[in-house]
Amino acid sequence: MLAAVAWGSLAALGQCAKVFRRYYLNGEFAWTSRDFFWMSPLANSLYFVLVAVVVWGTARALKGKVGEPLVGGVLAGLCTFAVLLPFGGINQYAVLVLAIGVGVQYARLLRRGIPRMRRLVHAGGIAAGALLLLGGAAERPTRNGRNAPPLGNPPVADAPNVLLIIWDTVRAANLSLYGYGRKTTPELQSLAASSMTFDWAISPAPWTLPSHCSMFTGLHPGEHSCRWDDPLGRNSATVAEVFTRNGYRTGAFVANHFYASHETGLDRGFEVYEDFAVTLQQVLLSSSLAQMAIVRDALGDDNTTDRTGALRRFELRGSPKPLVHRKVAATVTDDFLSWQEQQTGRPWFAFLNYFDAHDPYDPPPPWKTRFSAEPDRMASYDGGIAYMDAELGRLVQALTERGVLDRTIVVVTSDHGEMFGEHGGIVSHGNALYFELTRVPLVMRYPPALPAGIRVARQVPLRDLARTLVDLAGLPDTMPGHNFATAEWRSAPLPVGPPTRDRVALSETEKTKQFWTKGPAAEGPLHALTDDTYHYILNPGNREELFAYRSDPGEAMNLATTPEGSALATAYRELLPTIPRRLLK
Repeated sequence: MLAAVAWGSLAALGQCAKVFRRYYLNGEFAWTSRDFFWMSPLANSLYFVLVAVVVWGTARALKGKVGEPLVGGVLAGLCTFAVLLPFGGINQYAVLVLAIGVGVQYARLLRRGIPRMRRLVHAGGIAAGALLLLGGAAERPTRNGRNAPPLGNPPVADAPNVLLIIWDTVRAANLSLYGYGRKTTPELQSLAASSMTFDWAISPAPWTLPSHCSMFTGLHPGEHSCRWDDPLGRNSATVAEVFTRNGYRTGAFVANHFYASHETGLDRGFEVYEDFAVTLQQVLLSSSLAQMAIVRDALGDDNTTDRTGALRRFELRGSPKPLVHRKVAATVTDDFLSWQEQQTGRPWFAFLNYFDAHDPYDPPPPWKTRFSAEPDRMASYDGGIAYMDAELGRLVQALTERGVLDRTIVVVTSDHGEMFGEHGGIVSHGNALYFELTRVPLVMRYPPALPAGIRVARQVPLRDLARTLVDLAGLPDTMPGHNFATAEWRSAPLPVGPPTRDRVALSETEKTKQFWTKGPAAEGPLHALTDDTYHYILNPGNREELFAYRSDPGEAMNLATTPEGSALATAYRELLPTIPRRLLK
């Protein structure tokens, strides 16, 4: 057992060193929990103890001699395999052969009776495990609030709370609130009866990180640093920093572990930022042994239907993005309500990210089969939306019972949508700028300032959300963008005429990293402008598309191919460089 814990701890030390180098030294995403540095030694020790017991038990059952060389050799080889397998520069089968060789040589050393080697390994392993466990445990209580500015003076007595709810990967077209045939959002529709509903809210980007960054900062995607490989920089304040500076308590409860975790920089300004789960399942996944492709396939990761494929191929190395204990909507709701109940004396700003409509579209029962006994991808996606909607109802009910709902600015929206084969077979997201990806829901409720039960026909850039929230809360600070909730804006008629810079929503994305999906962004960056009449897209190779989306919401007719539409497309193309930002490349 001592040998197993020692070798397991050494394996964890190697894995933690890789994460440390990748995230802290190279500034790259490691997609790893902040608790990894204590979870990894615990997980590896458990696995190594299990292997030691199996080897010892098997040898005893076969009436063989159970010696230290046998167990030690197996553990040494397993440690080598666990440390080297995640490094993509080494062939996975070469790692296996090397691990076997190390195990054989270590067993030989033990057979020669070299106690110094054994003591060195045991002492080093136990010391490494203790260091990682103690360091991880000591760091955890102080991990939140590192990126939050000092708490400002208490706001005025009537300052409202602010609750920003983002349903990750939810397109407006699949919500019954917007006329969808399946009853996916009855709770949101109930909330909308006392709220403002925006019919044409436009996301700044078709995937999570740049969309969140724009909503948090008021910057266009080309103005901030959020990219496939880069987190949010410090060139502008976030909405959480502004609220904290003005005396608000701030908390975030996030289910997207990859592009909304603490590594992305979205935690800036939050006193509490809960992303990865702290559970036994997450502990067990904090070892490279649990991330092997054959294990992930067996667990059905990434919507796998053939759970024996990796085993038949003898595929060992898993995805660079680790398999995690995915948070369901109920967990996000529970964590927020527990935190909110403790907030007294000051108003609060909370950000909730729900992830249940994201692939692999696997909401818990009964939501998976809500719309079909044998659901396809779309029915499962709709089930995830319905599950989040049910949790919204539970959350609203709890805030109502606590007497805080009417003193809270509530926003329900999404960061981007999803495609299911439209426009020539495009699926997933991050790879195009059609309305399936950029038109998202938006409902805002705040009885003291916003009228109830109205539908807003004007297009709304979500990039302006931070400015709108800061203005609605009455803070002395300001943020980039415009306040789209003012009475003057709401009452203005739909503008007509040529496109102008102050009347368009800009959406952009860089060249996609999603090589497993096709779409125009596979060839290069995309840019789109949406005003109250047209949706213009500039694709790679200067291929233009123009859609009159109010009469053609499915964007089936490309007007840029017509003489009149070609002239309009030219006007939009010439407008793009005038918008103050750095064009994505």
